[in-house]
Amino acid sequence: MKPWENIHAVADNRLQPVAAFNRYQTLQDALDMEEEATIGFQSLNGLWQFRYFHTPEEVPQNFIELWKSLNEQIEVPSCWQLKGYDQMHYTDVLYPFPINPPFVPTENPTGVYGYEFDYEVNKGERAILQFEGVSAYFEVYLNGEYIGFSKGSRLESRFDISEYLKPNGNQLIVKVVKWSDGTYLEDQDMWWLSGIFRPVRLYKLIDGEDLDIQIDTQPQEGYEDFQLSVQIKHTKSNARLYLYENGKRIREVNPLIDGKSLTTILAPKRWTAETPHLYTLICEIEGKDDFYFIPVKFGFREVRIIQNQICINGVPIFLNGVNRHDFNPKNGLVVSREQMKSDVEMMKTFNINAVRTAHYPNQSYFYELCDEYGLYVIDEADLECHGFENTGVYDWISDNQLWEKQYVDRGVRMVERDKNHPSIIMWSLGNESSSGQNFTAMYGAIKQIDSSRLIHYEGDKQAAYSDVYTTMYTNYEKLEQLGKLSEGRKPHILCEYGHAMGNGPGGLEEYQRIMRKYSRLQGGFIWEWYDQAIEIERDGETTYFYGGDFKDTPNNSNFCVDGLIHPDRSPSTALYEVKKVFEPIKTELIQENKQLKLSIQNLYDFIDLSTIQLELCYLNEEGGCLFSKMKNLPAILPGEIRQFPIETFSVQDGTQDIYLRLRFKQQETGHLVTENQFLIQKKKSTEPHFESAKFKVEQEHMKLTIQNESSKAVFNQVTGLLETYAYQGEVFIQQGPRMTLWRAPIDNDMYQLKEWQETFFLNKLSEQLRGFDYQETADGITVSVRKYVGALNQGWGYEVELTYNFFGKGMLNLFIEGKPKINCVEIPKMLPRIGFEFQVNQQLSEFSWYGLGPRENYSDSKASAFMGTYHSTVENLHVPYVFPQENGAHMNVEYAALQDGKKESGWKLSMNPPRMLTIHDYTKEALEKAMHSDEIEKSPFNVLTIDIAQSGLGSNSCGPEQQEAHRLKIQPFVTEINFEPMKREEKQDEH
Repeated sequence: MKPWENIHAVADNRLQPVAAFNRYQTLQDALDMEEEATIGFQSLNGLWQFRYFHTPEEVPQNFIELWKSLNEQIEVPSCWQLKGYDQMHYTDVLYPFPINPPFVPTENPTGVYGYEFDYEVNKGERAILQFEGVSAYFEVYLNGEYIGFSKGSRLESRFDISEYLKPNGNQLIVKVVKWSDGTYLEDQDMWWLSGIFRPVRLYKLIDGEDLDIQIDTQPQEGYEDFQLSVQIKHTKSNARLYLYENGKRIREVNPLIDGKSLTTILAPKRWTAETPHLYTLICEIEGKDDFYFIPVKFGFREVRIIQNQICINGVPIFLNGVNRHDFNPKNGLVVSREQMKSDVEMMKTFNINAVRTAHYPNQSYFYELCDEYGLYVIDEADLECHGFENTGVYDWISDNQLWEKQYVDRGVRMVERDKNHPSIIMWSLGNESSSGQNFTAMYGAIKQIDSSRLIHYEGDKQAAYSDVYTTMYTNYEKLEQLGKLSEGRKPHILCEYGHAMGNGPGGLEEYQRIMRKYSRLQGGFIWEWYDQAIEIERDGETTYFYGGDFKDTPNNSNFCVDGLIHPDRSPSTALYEVKKVFEPIKTELIQENKQLKLSIQNLYDFIDLSTIQLELCYLNEEGGCLFSKMKNLPAILPGEIRQFPIETFSVQDGTQDIYLRLRFKQQETGHLVTENQFLIQKKKSTEPHFESAKFKVEQEHMKLTIQNESSKAVFNQVTGLLETYAYQGEVFIQQGPRMTLWRAPIDNDMYQLKEWQETFFLNKLSEQLRGFDYQETADGITVSVRKYVGALNQGWGYEVELTYNFFGKGMLNLFIEGKPKINCVEIPKMLPRIGFEFQVNQQLSEFSWYGLGPRENYSDSKASAFMGTYHSTVENLHVPYVFPQENGAHMNVEYAALQDGKKESGWKLSMNPPRMLTIHDYTKEALEKAMHSDEIEKSPFNVLTIDIAQSGLGSNSCGPEQQEAHRLKIQPFVTEINFEPMKREEKQDEH
């Protein structure tokens, strides 16, 4: 039997798993904890010799011959598909080979790696070779001798190579096989990538003992004092234990008795995600000839379910979480320490307090960061069998005892390595692998090692071997039902929700409202953190590829592009929305009589608000600050609501809206925690003033021309379309408006598309001119256009009347009224949009608006958008989603300005009532046609779309549809738009 198809063998000669720690020869090195100072540390990262084979059997058996054949080079760590070998392939669920466990394809890509190094060990020392991640099966050879093999791609593997080591010229060969029986357990939603993709290193055991350390902390009654438990296993050496805080020794820990020490620590500072206080345990080990030191950072904290709630140190917590894959657009699974640190810092910046390591253990350094910065972690086993779902026998191997060893091995190795990290509050048995006896075995094995944490597995629908009840992508109604069913039930979390694919998700506020409403519902984890797209350079431009772009079949297209940060690591609009929805400080404005009161609620679980500074500012609609004040908040306790009187402010002339802006910042760093805005005073409504003017009207063939000394409008009398509108010789409107019901589909529209396109043909509108006439008035000219607008083969449509009123100085008043006409039974349950498109002069490239901003916003995704006057270029209003789709809209726009960047000219638009507005330098047809961002064909004009409304975003790419309130229905509408030429104005600072 091929070892990579032997389900009974998970490894050969692999060392037993132990906790992640390093050994140091001096106390100071131990306190500094630099990896490079580890005893005998030697990194094997770098350029290795390499050769690619199509099958493992092709690899030469003779070691010398094989070594000589390694005539290429590859970087370690790396994924060989990103280095030009094998096939890039992305699937979400599907196995890219026939399902016939434990067997895998005979054509099984194999990479052989070679590395030469010097390394010396003294008598009594052992040299340990450590691989942090190799996909998927690998064998190790040293100096012609077989060392061992291992499975489990995203788990650590260690081998003792002391016996075959020599001081100089060691020849290390690692044979990596792409597919193995273990691959059936690694069907995660990600790219299929292979190779040595995590660091490789050497270190020494100078006393020969491969010991293990386990630290537990248990609170005494009242959670004031804690009992510190230290267990050192697999050693006969003497050890002394010392407790350090911030680099200073604070006490000696009680001596070991039978390998275990119990010490009561009085009033330690406790670890939570909000107060990530760490201590260091220094284990001073007395070896045969010398001492060495092992440092382990840990925190005093307890995880327990109390009254059906997940509690940290006796306090219920709320998880504002995100799912995170290891991913880099250039390097695939290879993630640097710098990127991991950047991820954690960004999460903290955006009010994320929890992370699920979907769907496998991360590098050990990631957990160190979570310990230090403060993130709750669900550490997930490298286990997913999703492809079996399509066979109809989803539990094919999960409920097959022959596979138990494979399942248990993956759980145990994760727990043994990561067991000392305080950030980890739950172990996860894996993801989307149905249910069965092998999970029961995993649960029992993990609890034997560590009973101090909870265990999670979403596939356990009965919560038989899961300490919490978890669901994913649950709709709002079902979630509310789960919240109401709290008595005697296990706590609930959403391990995945809010699918952040493309433009979305919408509806996060409602999720948060429901989860905050019921004590049983303790939050959830957004899917997911990072767009998993591959960076490509073509024609001098960077673009990003997804499934199918590498001719990989079958594939799940751009389903991997579903992150809160774009591939270039810039935050998406959704991440700003997450920050606002996850805000730890909630505010309301209350008016009692003539007194304004500010209500502040502390949503932190452990800390008060005494470190927060409130910046209070009254703004006019242009962003000018009329009055401001800084205030340090008092110690508002977790969960507490306090009300404070605030200064009232009004402007007598009433010409502008006045807002109260609140910004809550960390006093020490100035970091913006959250912000809010309240309308304090609405400006007095005024009727627009139109200048009277005389016009000359000409009718020639199909054209109607209306002009005077300053402006000129040309209509097509057959179509009723305004073909051009110019002022002082410069064209403003090049065509329009045309009614549209269509938006370039967003990813969350995917399940609506077939009905929208093939049943109701919403992307194929046709106009029937029902009337066209004009008349002179006392102030100018009025043109009336009456149309019937409908989609192909539909018995419903709109009777639309557009009334153009032309005045002096280029002013145009456009009044549009639409009335549905339904002569059929079948109508769409939701429309993408109701809007009107204008083609406007491309030279008008600078755009300002008074409305919601600064980022795009939609009806169910606007918590992070605030009213104000904002400035941009048309080009920069494009949001660069990897898969091009509708983007860049702004709601509640009262007025806007389009200006020429080179001339002192432009146009002002005002909408009554305020409307949603989008402007781009391409058409929606070009956007819809493009498959990648560099393929969007620019138009010779800018496309201005003024929407009556759009449907919200929802999360229906892998979640619920839009809520009813955000589903645009066939409805009547009336809107008024005024266009007025303007001189160029100086930009104001964006606020």
